Amino acid sequence: MKKINLYFIMMASFVLVRCATTYELRAPGESFDALTQITSGNDVAIMPNGGDYGSNLVYAAKNADGYYNIFMKDNVLTKAVIQKTAGSNFDLAPSINTESGRIVFQRFNGFNTDISYIDAFKGKAVTTVTNDDLSDYNPSWSDDGKKIIFERGAVPKLYIKVGNNNDKLQYKTVTVTQNQIWIKNLETGELKMIGEGSYPRFSSNGIYIVYVKYELDPKSNTEVGTIWTMNAEGERQKQLTIASMGYATHPNWSPDGSQIVFQMAVPKKNPDIYTVDIDGENLKQHTSNPSSDFFPYWSDDGYIYFSSDRNGKAYQFQIWRFKIEN
Repeated sequence: MKKINLYFIMMASFVLVRCATTYELRAPGESFDALTQITSGNDVAIMPNGGDYGSNLVYAAKNADGYYNIFMKDNVLTKAVIQKTAGSNFDLAPSINTESGRIVFQRFNGFNTDISYIDAFKGKAVTTVTNDDLSDYNPSWSDDGKKIIFERGAVPKLYIKVGNNNDKLQYKTVTVTQNQIWIKNLETGELKMIGEGSYPRFSSNGIYIVYVKYELDPKSNTEVGTIWTMNAEGERQKQLTIASMGYATHPNWSPDGSQIVFQMAVPKKNPDIYTVDIDGENLKQHTSNPSSDFFPYWSDDGYIYFSSDRNGKAYQFQIWRFKIEN
């Protein structure tokens, strides 16, 4: 039990040290339209994926015992919810592919983390994709549902904020570690490593991949995440954000592949939602609530789904969505 609890603490390492403040629904200067709360209740809901044209939204939710399972909403604007996995598990990072009718996710097995999938619309049988002594995280689909991309290595970093009582904490040494990015072809069984990074995501045409690299910020001597793209062979790497901008992570593509949505935290603030063009230009901040806004996903009908504790107490995360202002 201690091993599982330690694992979850590391997995949820967006450690936001603050008092139990209640945040407002919308902050002045936020740049979006049609803000809607999608989930509610006492269970924490994070990591949204899907929701294209208002249906088939998947996410991870924590139960009263502290475990996480995968849930789905056929219609995002109704209260009806379908529980897709159950039990004393840590099932996280779901990704749905309607072409194959499957939901892929990561599951901690007590010793390491494997990639598995379930049928999105029928039964609840779990099929294991990776099963070895290594740990694999953050899977997602190619658009045709034939390939799964994921990262392999250490527990992924999200975002760590130092609390007010530790503002003077100094990091004497910093080790920047990159995980490996792998692609699993479900038709051929081929498993191929294409580079280093975290949170990899295929573009809709399968040609490009967006991912996170961890770098050393020379000014603060701390590690930060930066957003990059490359082609599906691991070549033509391009950096979209730089360390001085803030700690950026969890990128996803816009429906037309021209932009990236991601979360970024600047010093002394909680994470907010940003977008940037794939050439690294036109960086825009869309949320600025004192709450934590993170794990964004850009649906095919133009909504950005994300997790947030706005309009509630700290850490009471639910799924929300908005549209970018035209």
